[in-house]
Amino acid sequence: MSFSAAGIKHGTQQPVQIHKIETFIYRVKVSKPVVSTLASIGQRVALLVRVQDPDGAYGWGEIYSTLPSFGAEHRAHVVHQLLAPHVLQQTITDPSVLWHTLSQKLHAMAIQTGEPGPIAAALGGLDCAVWDLLARRANLPLYQLLGGSATSVPAYASGLNPADGPEVVALSRASGFTAFKQKIGFGEPTDLHNLRSIRQGMAAHERLMVDVNQGWSLDQALHMAPRLKEFDLSWVEEPLLADRPADEWRRCAHAFFAPLAGGENLRGDDFAQQSEWLGVIQPDVGKWGGISASRIVGQQALDAGKLYCPHWLGSGIGLMASAHVLAAVGGPGLLEVDVNENPLREALCQPFPALVNGHWVMPQSAGLGVDPDLKAASPWCVKHEETV
Repeated sequence: MSFSAAGIKHGTQQPVQIHKIETFIYRVKVSKPVVSTLASIGQRVALLVRVQDPDGAYGWGEIYSTLPSFGAEHRAHVVHQLLAPHVLQQTITDPSVLWHTLSQKLHAMAIQTGEPGPIAAALGGLDCAVWDLLARRANLPLYQLLGGSATSVPAYASGLNPADGPEVVALSRASGFTAFKQKIGFGEPTDLHNLRSIRQGMAAHERLMVDVNQGWSLDQALHMAPRLKEFDLSWVEEPLLADRPADEWRRCAHAFFAPLAGGENLRGDDFAQQSEWLGVIQPDVGKWGGISASRIVGQQALDAGKLYCPHWLGSGIGLMASAHVLAAVGGPGLLEVDVNENPLREALCQPFPALVNGHWVMPQSAGLGVDPDLKAASPWCVKHEETV
């Protein structure tokens, strides 16, 4: 599997010109933090970007800002001060060409500043917004504009905390989920207790995955691998740091009785290398690549016999962008739906799609098919900025 941003194919588009770029930063405290081996997240943050053409047509995207939560302001500055001068008044027919051109143009800046992450995230969110704008102008759901035909995608409940994972599985099942991902890496007794409690209550058709969030050393992973066999896992996500040597990842892949998953912390040609040992490929539209590159990675994953399951942990706009790419790429991959407390998920994604028999129902209106309820979310908006 090799990565190239050239040659994306999609329906003929009418050119658009970007007249205005806006960013909206939202923050809301939650009563129950999202807990992983990386951090305990006590407030939910969303950084939305909206682009608008001279006729008033618009498109929405979301820029990854979960960690660190104080990074949202910086990424908004990247949008207005670094990206906007290259985008405003430019005629765009193919967003993937814009994304690829800006990625190359800003590569030296990313190296010079030591900030490839914020720049890539800002580009990814902007790319989503431009695709949404084109789909709205074409009066097509985004996944159809991208060549897809699926009207729903399989989904799984994600973000299950170590303190109450089994209880959240039961609640998620009642909401229509049939697949669940438990966070582990909190010590063998806690991890095994949670997984046994969850597995004992599962039906034959239900699926269980785990996410270590890069929390183990190689020795810890090799120790845990045989202990996880009894749970019939669909995948083991990020057992090692994403940048560990290839030999460690190969040993890890050989030791586990389930495919390894990863991708939220990869960029560009990293996917080509790590596809050797990853069975589940998980790019994040708001962290790197947006819709343009995620489509390519997803299709190449399927071509290589891998599972494409987009990563997402943010508000509803990024969730919908992920769903549209998955629906366009197709295959048996699942949509990640964070089931933790997050008022921004629904408030910034209206009308919120339904979950039916474990499947996320795709909206049939133009573009992403959803809009943020700016009025309802206004108490949590801490900054709005626009560049014309």
